[in-house]
Amino acid sequence: MKATRLTHTLVLFFLTSFFAQNAVAQNDWLPAWINKPPSPAQIGHPNRWMIPPLSYTGIAYDKWRDVLYVVHPDSSSSGATAPQYPRIYAWKASDGTPAMDVGRSAFPLVSGQGGELPVPLDTIASDNGFSRNRSFEFNRWSLYKIDLDDEGRIFACNLVVPLWDICILLPNAQCDPAYMNQGPFRIWRWDTPKANPRLVYATLNNSATAIGDKTSSEMTYARWGDAIDVIGKRSMYTPPSGPPYLVDSTRIYVCGGSYPTQPNWNAEVDVILADSRPELSRPDADVGNYKLEYRLAVRLLNMASGLAAHGVAATAVSLQHEVWMDGNPTLTTAALCVQHPTNPWPQTYHQLAVDDRYLSTLLTGPAGPIRYFELPEYGRKFLVVADGEPTGGLANVPNDNTTARIIDVTTPGSESILWTPTPKLGTNKLENNAAADNWIADVDYKLEYFSEQENPSAPGLHITLFVLMSNNGIAAYHSRSAFPVELTTLTAALEGKQVQLRWEVATESNNHGFEVQRSFNAGADWEVIGFVPGRGNSNAWKEYRFADAVTSTHRDVGLVRYRLRQVDNDGSETYSPTVDVRIDAPTGIALAQNYPNPFNPVTTISYQLPATGHVTLRLYNNLGEFVGTLVDGIRNAGMHYERISAADLPSGNYIYELNADGHTLRKTLTVMR
Repeated sequence: MKATRLTHTLVLFFLTSFFAQNAVAQNDWLPAWINKPPSPAQIGHPNRWMIPPLSYTGIAYDKWRDVLYVVHPDSSSSGATAPQYPRIYAWKASDGTPAMDVGRSAFPLVSGQGGELPVPLDTIASDNGFSRNRSFEFNRWSLYKIDLDDEGRIFACNLVVPLWDICILLPNAQCDPAYMNQGPFRIWRWDTPKANPRLVYATLNNSATAIGDKTSSEMTYARWGDAIDVIGKRSMYTPPSGPPYLVDSTRIYVCGGSYPTQPNWNAEVDVILADSRPELSRPDADVGNYKLEYRLAVRLLNMASGLAAHGVAATAVSLQHEVWMDGNPTLTTAALCVQHPTNPWPQTYHQLAVDDRYLSTLLTGPAGPIRYFELPEYGRKFLVVADGEPTGGLANVPNDNTTARIIDVTTPGSESILWTPTPKLGTNKLENNAAADNWIADVDYKLEYFSEQENPSAPGLHITLFVLMSNNGIAAYHSRSAFPVELTTLTAALEGKQVQLRWEVATESNNHGFEVQRSFNAGADWEVIGFVPGRGNSNAWKEYRFADAVTSTHRDVGLVRYRLRQVDNDGSETYSPTVDVRIDAPTGIALAQNYPNPFNPVTTISYQLPATGHVTLRLYNNLGEFVGTLVDGIRNAGMHYERISAADLPSGNYIYELNADGHTLRKTLTVMR
């Protein structure tokens, strides 16, 4: 693609309709690293802890620190009086080796060392098997699954089967002790990798005034903890009147799996939100002198098809949104979650089966855990799906379903597999934690942008899939090719009495042309303002142009948004990301999106000044904390360009703020490693 001087740049990626579904799997994925359980004869092997069945049950990628967390519940010991030492290891995402610069161990033999999160035994697990009632089967599963919120806080949950100490009769007519003396479903949070965990949720009683018990429980009898998905973060809210205050929008979606001895499957997903009641009204934690921070807010029910599974992924922090679930052997579905703005908690939404969105098992395979992500700059939505029999799987055969894949779920009814499944990760047959055949899996992903200099053969956005198949191993597979996109740039700048739109196209395939669309209300509604014919098929670079005459409406609105709708000759279409133009007659100040975005190693921020004056350009993290000053001084009228290096910035989202002539403009940028 030819470089040009642009006044307002934004990287756009047009997804093509290419899906390499028939390619050989190993041609689509490059193994970055694979950690498998060592041989029992390898006495000094650092991963010897991986040998026992179900010794690793959950993974989560931390994009802020570029590490993968691995939950080791210490399931090797099952005696009622044996100490339990759950661990959460931190591995470098690049090579699967211990990240010794992350975390702080609380394990007695390596206390204070890095490479794992602190898991103090007096809070997370019992030291005598009974007294603290942390989880199922003598506290063997006091840590089970793990995830992060959108600011990098780490959440992990236990496993309970079923909730509370219920008598499950053995053939000898005695109560199965594995189900006795267990406690509520619990969620712990690490605010940083070195911070002690804090109990933020435990199953409450029906009135939500204290931690419950088997006679009064807000969560149902069924199994809980097989899946957890955490989205949202803390942010400052400025009310119409009064001072700003901190709001925690984190949402925690939890569910269980099937279990053969239970009277029925877990048929719900529970949504846990921040407890907005005054602190004194919130229940006490039973592990320290503090209050619980979250409570059950919404129950998503579907008795017709069985919602819950060991895979759950939400799409948005909003009152109404989709929640993807895998309920194998039922189909992978997306159901509507509705939260009423004023009704008391917990609220129950009875999702009708006819409203579910089903994915064919030809796409998902014997799907297990899932992850959802969007690429707004592409206009696309994806599921990462890992194979793996559900909890309580009934097939008495070795598990060779140890792959993962990416499914494009942007358009209902037109879902498709992007690339092919990852290579298989072994065929070990495993025991369940209650002797039923079972294969536990987990999956996560990492997005990484490579420039032409960094990856000449395949520049663009790549993805790494992290796949856990206990007890076959944990692997990282890197996509050999970038997301199938054509790189294009769009510019928009106020020039006299016109908004000049320009975009570059490196190649065209079956391109009918570009429909230019405009919005006067921040993208809520769009109108077509023109059409620029394409060239059909071409490998030559071309710059396209379109001019939009400025009217009084432009000036009244102030901020005008544009996008392109690229149409192929066969009728297929792709929407570009949006680009904003600020039309403010008194100031004429414009702040462009940085290019490229996401970026690594450098990006450029451009801004336009109508007159000479003092300018500050500052950078903040996603918590609103000050990171650094990029500009602080006098700047002349005209266009200016500021380069930013990612060298000292952790991966994640940032806000850059321009202050000029009494006006403040803000935009976001993303560092991807």
